[in-house]
Amino acid sequence: MTLALRRLCMICLALAVLLGATAAAAEETSWEFWPETDLWLRLSPAWRLSSFIALSNNIETKYREGSLILQADYGFGKKTLLYKTRLLDEGRAQNRMNTFLIRSGYLNGQSLDDRGETYRENTMLLEVHARTPLKRSVLLSSRLRADLRWLGDASEFSYRVRYRLMLEKEILAGGISIVPYANVEPYYDSRYEVVNRVRVIGGATVSWSSRFALEGNITYQHDSRSSVTNLYALNVILHVYFEPR
Repeated sequence: MTLALRRLCMICLALAVLLGATAAAAEETSWEFWPETDLWLRLSPAWRLSSFIALSNNIETKYREGSLILQADYGFGKKTLLYKTRLLDEGRAQNRMNTFLIRSGYLNGQSLDDRGETYRENTMLLEVHARTPLKRSVLLSSRLRADLRWLGDASEFSYRVRYRLMLEKEILAGGISIVPYANVEPYYDSRYEVVNRVRVIGGATVSWSSRFALEGNITYQHDSRSSVTNLYALNVILHVYFEPR
Protein backbone atom coordinates (compact mmCIF):
# COMPACT_ATOMS: atom_id res chain seq x y z
CA MET A 1 0.00 0.00 0.00
CA THR A 2 1.43 3.37 -1.00
CA LEU A 3 1.88 6.33 1.32
CA ALA A 4 -0.95 8.27 -0.40
CA LEU A 5 -3.38 5.35 -0.02
CA ARG A 6 -2.40 4.81 3.61
CA ARG A 7 -2.97 8.50 4.33
CA LEU A 8 -6.45 8.51 2.79
CA CYS A 9 -7.37 5.33 4.68
CA MET A 10 -6.19 6.93 7.94
CA ILE A 11 -8.15 10.11 7.18
CA CYS A 12 -11.31 8.11 6.43
CA LEU A 13 -10.85 6.02 9.56
CA ALA A 14 -10.22 9.07 11.74
CA LEU A 15 -13.25 10.84 10.30
CA ALA A 16 -15.45 7.81 10.91
CA VAL A 17 -14.25 7.51 14.50
CA LEU A 18 -14.71 11.24 15.10
CA LEU A 19 -18.21 11.33 13.67
CA GLY A 20 -19.18 8.17 15.48
CA ALA A 21 -17.89 9.55 18.77
CA THR A 22 -19.65 12.89 18.43
CA ALA A 23 -22.89 11.18 17.51
CA ALA A 24 -23.27 9.54 20.82
CA ALA A 25 -25.40 6.73 21.93
CA ALA A 26 -28.44 8.94 22.39
CA GLU A 27 -28.68 9.45 18.64
CA GLU A 28 -30.22 6.92 16.30
CA THR A 29 -28.02 4.31 14.60
CA SER A 30 -29.07 2.11 11.70
CA TRP A 31 -27.57 -1.00 10.10
CA GLU A 32 -28.44 -1.74 6.47
CA PHE A 33 -27.67 -4.11 3.60
CA TRP A 34 -27.37 -2.66 0.09
CA PRO A 35 -27.41 -5.22 -2.76
CA GLU A 36 -26.99 -3.79 -6.25
CA THR A 37 -26.59 -4.84 -9.89
CA ASP A 38 -24.82 -2.52 -12.34
CA LEU A 39 -24.99 -3.00 -16.11
CA TRP A 40 -22.41 -1.29 -18.35
CA LEU A 41 -22.55 -0.91 -22.15
CA ARG A 42 -19.58 0.64 -23.94
CA LEU A 43 -20.57 2.26 -27.23
CA SER A 44 -17.12 3.64 -28.15
CA PRO A 45 -13.84 4.53 -26.43
CA ALA A 46 -15.46 7.80 -25.31
CA TRP A 47 -19.13 6.90 -24.76
CA ARG A 48 -20.71 4.47 -22.30
CA LEU A 49 -24.22 3.76 -20.99
CA SER A 50 -25.06 2.21 -17.63
CA SER A 51 -27.98 1.29 -15.40
CA PHE A 52 -27.91 0.61 -11.66
CA ILE A 53 -30.59 -1.38 -9.85
CA ALA A 54 -30.11 -0.84 -6.11
CA LEU A 55 -31.94 -1.93 -2.96
CA SER A 56 -31.53 -0.92 0.67
CA ASN A 57 -32.78 -3.07 3.51
CA ASN A 58 -32.80 -1.99 7.16
CA ILE A 59 -31.69 -5.06 9.10
CA GLU A 60 -33.65 -4.21 12.25
CA THR A 61 -36.92 -2.69 10.95
CA LYS A 62 -37.03 -4.53 7.56
CA TYR A 63 -37.83 -1.18 5.88
CA ARG A 64 -36.82 -1.31 2.21
CA GLU A 65 -36.15 1.16 -0.57
CA GLY A 66 -35.37 0.59 -4.24
CA SER A 67 -33.89 2.77 -6.94
CA LEU A 68 -33.19 2.64 -10.66
CA ILE A 69 -30.45 4.82 -12.16
CA LEU A 70 -29.88 5.39 -15.90
CA GLN A 71 -26.64 7.11 -16.94
CA ALA A 72 -24.53 8.18 -19.91
CA ASP A 73 -20.77 8.85 -19.71
CA TYR A 74 -18.46 10.78 -21.99
CA GLY A 75 -14.67 10.61 -21.49
CA PHE A 76 -12.37 13.29 -22.85
CA GLY A 77 -9.02 14.97 -22.30
CA LYS A 78 -5.49 13.69 -22.49
CA LYS A 79 -5.12 9.92 -22.69
CA THR A 80 -3.25 8.50 -19.70
CA LEU A 81 -1.57 5.09 -19.63
CA LEU A 82 -2.81 3.31 -16.52
CA TYR A 83 -3.61 -0.36 -16.09
CA LYS A 84 -3.64 -3.37 -18.39
CA THR A 85 -6.86 -4.75 -16.92
CA ARG A 86 -10.04 -3.21 -15.58
CA LEU A 87 -10.16 -0.26 -13.21
CA LEU A 88 -12.99 0.54 -10.80
CA ASP A 89 -13.59 4.14 -11.83
CA GLU A 90 -13.38 3.40 -15.55
CA GLY A 91 -15.53 0.33 -15.41
CA ARG A 92 -13.90 -1.78 -18.17
CA ALA A 93 -10.58 -3.01 -19.52
CA GLN A 94 -8.60 -0.34 -21.33
CA ASN A 95 -4.90 0.30 -21.72
CA ARG A 96 -5.62 4.01 -21.81
CA MET A 97 -8.31 6.15 -20.22
CA ASN A 98 -9.37 9.77 -20.49
CA THR A 99 -8.32 12.20 -17.78
CA PHE A 100 -11.85 13.63 -17.51
CA LEU A 101 -15.31 12.12 -17.59
CA ILE A 102 -18.74 13.75 -17.66
CA ARG A 103 -21.76 11.75 -16.52
CA SER A 104 -25.44 12.65 -16.67
CA GLY A 105 -28.32 10.53 -15.48
CA TYR A 106 -31.73 10.03 -13.95
CA LEU A 107 -32.65 8.36 -10.64
CA ASN A 108 -36.04 7.07 -9.60
CA GLY A 109 -36.38 5.80 -6.03
CA GLN A 110 -39.16 4.88 -3.64
CA SER A 111 -40.02 2.87 -0.55
CA LEU A 112 -41.04 -0.63 -1.60
CA ASP A 113 -43.57 -2.00 0.87
CA ASP A 114 -45.98 0.97 0.87
CA ARG A 115 -45.97 1.90 -2.85
CA GLY A 116 -43.77 4.92 -2.23
CA GLU A 117 -45.90 6.55 0.47
CA THR A 118 -42.92 6.96 2.86
CA TYR A 119 -40.29 7.92 0.30
CA ARG A 120 -40.41 8.92 -3.35
CA GLU A 121 -37.68 10.66 -5.37
CA ASN A 122 -36.96 11.70 -8.95
CA THR A 123 -33.50 13.14 -9.53
CA MET A 124 -31.52 14.47 -12.49
CA LEU A 125 -27.79 14.20 -11.84
CA LEU A 126 -24.63 15.61 -13.38
CA GLU A 127 -21.09 14.52 -12.48
CA VAL A 128 -17.61 15.66 -13.49
CA HIS A 129 -14.72 13.26 -12.80
CA ALA A 130 -11.00 14.05 -12.89
CA ARG A 131 -8.50 11.18 -12.68
CA THR A 132 -4.82 11.61 -11.80
CA PRO A 133 -2.35 8.69 -11.79
CA LEU A 134 0.10 8.75 -8.88
CA LYS A 135 3.25 6.75 -8.24
CA ARG A 136 3.08 2.95 -8.02
CA SER A 137 -0.08 2.75 -10.13
CA VAL A 138 -2.31 4.48 -7.59
CA LEU A 139 -5.21 6.46 -9.05
CA LEU A 140 -6.50 9.63 -7.39
CA SER A 141 -9.97 10.64 -8.58
CA SER A 142 -12.17 13.59 -7.75
CA ARG A 143 -15.88 13.72 -8.46
CA LEU A 144 -18.14 16.76 -8.28
CA ARG A 145 -21.84 15.89 -8.47
CA ALA A 146 -25.03 17.95 -8.56
CA ASP A 147 -28.41 16.35 -7.79
CA LEU A 148 -31.60 18.14 -8.87
CA ARG A 149 -34.28 16.43 -6.74
CA TRP A 150 -38.08 16.25 -6.69
CA LEU A 151 -39.17 14.59 -3.45
CA GLY A 152 -42.46 13.12 -2.26
CA ASP A 153 -45.87 13.06 -3.89
CA ALA A 154 -45.80 16.87 -4.04
CA SER A 155 -42.50 16.76 -5.98
CA GLU A 156 -40.90 19.44 -3.80
CA PHE A 157 -37.71 20.66 -5.47
CA SER A 158 -34.30 20.81 -3.79
CA TYR A 159 -30.72 20.23 -4.80
CA ARG A 160 -27.57 18.66 -3.40
CA VAL A 161 -23.91 19.25 -4.19
CA ARG A 162 -21.54 16.38 -3.46
CA TYR A 163 -17.74 16.12 -3.66
CA ARG A 164 -15.96 12.75 -3.52
CA LEU A 165 -12.21 12.15 -3.17
CA MET A 166 -11.04 8.60 -3.80
CA LEU A 167 -7.81 6.60 -3.97
CA GLU A 168 -7.58 3.17 -5.55
CA LYS A 169 -4.91 0.74 -6.70
CA GLU A 170 -5.08 -2.35 -8.87
CA ILE A 171 -3.41 -5.55 -7.68
CA LEU A 172 -2.98 -8.47 -10.08
CA ALA A 173 -3.07 -12.03 -8.74
CA GLY A 174 -2.85 -14.51 -11.58
CA GLY A 175 -5.81 -13.84 -13.84
CA ILE A 176 -7.69 -11.88 -11.15
CA SER A 177 -7.77 -8.10 -10.77
CA ILE A 178 -8.29 -6.73 -7.24
CA VAL A 179 -8.90 -2.99 -6.78
CA PRO A 180 -9.00 -1.83 -3.14
CA TYR A 181 -10.24 1.73 -2.63
CA ALA A 182 -11.20 4.30 -0.03
CA ASN A 183 -13.17 7.52 -0.41
CA VAL A 184 -14.82 10.31 1.53
CA GLU A 185 -17.78 12.41 0.33
CA PRO A 186 -19.52 15.42 1.98
CA TYR A 187 -23.04 16.48 0.87
CA TYR A 188 -24.50 20.00 0.80
CA ASP A 189 -28.32 20.02 0.88
CA SER A 190 -30.28 23.13 -0.14
CA ARG A 191 -33.16 22.16 2.17
CA TYR A 192 -30.95 22.84 5.19
CA GLU A 193 -28.37 25.19 3.60
CA VAL A 194 -25.57 23.26 5.26
CA VAL A 195 -23.26 20.28 4.72
CA ASN A 196 -25.44 17.82 6.58
CA ARG A 197 -24.03 14.49 5.43
CA VAL A 198 -20.59 12.89 5.22
CA ARG A 199 -20.09 9.41 3.81
CA VAL A 200 -16.90 7.34 4.23
CA ILE A 201 -16.43 4.13 2.21
CA GLY A 202 -13.75 1.45 2.10
CA GLY A 203 -13.88 -1.66 -0.07
CA ALA A 204 -12.58 -3.56 -3.08
CA THR A 205 -13.64 -4.77 -6.52
CA VAL A 206 -12.63 -8.20 -7.80
CA SER A 207 -12.72 -9.01 -11.53
CA TRP A 208 -12.12 -12.54 -12.84
CA SER A 209 -13.28 -12.09 -16.45
CA SER A 210 -13.97 -9.42 -19.05
CA ARG A 211 -17.72 -9.70 -18.37
CA PHE A 212 -18.14 -9.80 -14.57
CA ALA A 213 -16.82 -8.12 -11.43
CA LEU A 214 -17.93 -8.25 -7.81
CA GLU A 215 -17.58 -5.26 -5.49
CA GLY A 216 -18.00 -5.08 -1.74
CA ASN A 217 -17.61 -2.18 0.68
CA ILE A 218 -18.43 -0.96 4.16
CA THR A 219 -20.13 2.46 4.31
CA TYR A 220 -20.38 4.80 7.28
CA GLN A 221 -22.70 7.78 6.92
CA HIS A 222 -23.24 10.63 9.38
CA ASP A 223 -26.29 12.83 8.72
CA SER A 224 -26.99 15.67 11.14
CA ARG A 225 -30.48 16.35 9.70
CA SER A 226 -31.78 12.78 9.53
CA SER A 227 -33.68 10.83 12.15
CA VAL A 228 -30.94 8.23 11.66
CA THR A 229 -27.76 10.08 12.53
CA ASN A 230 -25.36 7.18 12.06
CA LEU A 231 -25.76 4.68 9.25
CA TYR A 232 -23.59 1.61 8.71
CA ALA A 233 -24.12 -0.43 5.53
CA LEU A 234 -22.71 -3.45 3.75
CA ASN A 235 -22.83 -2.81 0.01
CA VAL A 236 -22.48 -5.74 -2.45
CA ILE A 237 -22.49 -4.95 -6.19
CA LEU A 238 -22.44 -7.25 -9.20
CA HIS A 239 -21.02 -5.49 -12.28
CA VAL A 240 -21.89 -6.87 -15.72
CA TYR A 241 -20.10 -5.44 -18.76
CA PHE A 242 -21.15 -5.45 -22.41
CA GLU A 243 -18.92 -4.25 -25.22
CA PRO A 244 -19.29 -4.49 -29.01
CA ARG A 245 -16.83 -6.85 -30.61
